Amino acid sequence: MNKRRQRPRGPATRPVLPEGEAPLDAATLEAFLEDMGTDMVLVGGQALAFWMDRYGIAAAATIITNDGDALGRLEGARRIAAHLRAVLLTPEARALTSLVAQIRIPLDSQGKVRNIDVLHLLYTVGGLRKSREFTQAVWRDSVEIEWKPGHRIRVMHPLHVLDSRVQNAVGLLQSKGPHVVTQAIWAVDVAREAIRRVLQQPHESERLGRLIRRVHNLARSRAGRQILRDHGIEVMDAVPIEEIRAAAPVHEPLLRAIERALSVRRPGGNAADLYR
Repeated sequence: MNKRRQRPRGPATRPVLPEGEAPLDAATLEAFLEDMGTDMVLVGGQALAFWMDRYGIAAAATIITNDGDALGRLEGARRIAAHLRAVLLTPEARALTSLVAQIRIPLDSQGKVRNIDVLHLLYTVGGLRKSREFTQAVWRDSVEIEWKPGHRIRVMHPLHVLDSRVQNAVGLLQSKGPHVVTQAIWAVDVAREAIRRVLQQPHESERLGRLIRRVHNLARSRAGRQILRDHGIEVMDAVPIEEIRAAAPVHEPLLRAIERALSVRRPGGNAADLYR
């Protein structure tokens, strides 16, 4: 029987903001989400926070993220900036940047600003081509969901949240600090709960198989191997193996492949197990 690895534990972490920036408060975040609509996609730490809240994973007092990020276009950024009475900053036309615009909300009393980034590209450690492919997949697989009665938004899929948090933990640790690792731990839990929700729908067997394979592939990727090596975070913990085995035995070959990979990846593992 598969047993989940003991989660790495350490001191509580907090998000790191650039100098001169202040965290988004609840009112600003609500206004941001109200104006997003379904022509933008909530991504990054706020997408993680959304799913954690939806799945009941973290206590309300936990600081998950301090800023806001969305995939979108300039017209969406303008719409949000107008509602927030914010300053809209756009990059030079030929600038090599992932930014469409920055929405800057001044805090007169502190001399700081709250920031929302509207992006056209999500970077990964795999380079520009992989980053473009990932961004396209995030758009394609984003989940349209009722945020509150009568208002729908699009949110990054939980498994893409996992992918993005793993990418950040291995690529942005120096600039963003250890909170990116904490976010990756939470993202494993989010992905696991998302897979559980699909498992509860018997007619979604094909989709369940795709999700299992996505986790397996991410775990075997450069970023997945590095986060395990550097931080002890096993991406494959997102697959509830025994629950799937009991409820959907058709996926047994996939589950065995994951178990073989886990046996190799744990300390003292034997690569020969992959070929049994």
